[in-house]
Amino acid sequence: CPLPHGDCPLSRLLRHLLTARRSLDICLFAFSSPQLGRAVWLLHRRGVRVRIVTDAQYMGLQGSQIGLLRQAGIQVRHDQESGYMHHKFAIVDRRMLITGSLNWTTQAIQNNRENVLVTEDVEYVKPFLDEFERIWEKYNPINYKFF
Repeated sequence: CPLPHGDCPLSRLLRHLLTARRSLDICLFAFSSPQLGRAVWLLHRRGVRVRIVTDAQYMGLQGSQIGLLRQAGIQVRHDQESGYMHHKFAIVDRRMLITGSLNWTTQAIQNNRENVLVTEDVEYVKPFLDEFERIWEKYNPINYKFF
């Protein structure tokens, strides 16, 4: 099994993600962790609606999970402006917010000092839901500008 066993920060994050039954909305700057990529892929295979918003510059880097997830049929959108799409959050079933400094990379998980907050308090979840929907629509490919 490629997913970690025991109690470690990665396994706790995976347990929260894998509770998704209906939806998983992910908004991340960097996503290269194979374990987290596999969990997202598994949720998609189970029928969970997965949507990802990411940074255009980062998504094409070697090791990024974004291309693999897109090839699996997961909806992916990216920024179209200068600067970075630097958010780091996920929303499980429109009720659980996972946010913090953590980029979903092996480097960050294994070596960095990072923080992750998990809450189901609607006072915190709703603004992140609203932000996800706002940028999901803003980054809709029909709105892309080509020069």
